[in-house]
Amino acid sequence: MASLARRASADIKTVRYPYFVARQSTSGRLPVYNEFRAGTKATTLIRNVDGNAGALRNDLLTSLFNSARRPPKIIIRHGKHVEIQGTWRELVAQWLLSRGF
Repeated sequence: MASLARRASADIKTVRYPYFVARQSTSGRLPVYNEFRAGTKATTLIRNVDGNAGALRNDLLTSLFNSARRPPKIIIRHGKHVEIQGTWRELVAQWLLSRGF
């Protein structure tokens, strides 16, 4: 039994990022939202970013938006929120899930 647990833990690869996106405590969903301001300004907001939000911003630009002709503007708000210009909620949530969050 112990050898099976050791073998299973050896197969799991753990990746550590300098940031962590905590899920909601009540529903377990990722905190990624679309917001609309002034009627037409669409933004995607990632809340509850612990650690280095600048590293998350750089990872988004290099891995998710690297093939975009014009990458979206990404702003760090209050140190714990990352705001992306445009409606990217589904794409960002899938990207976070693929990275193990």
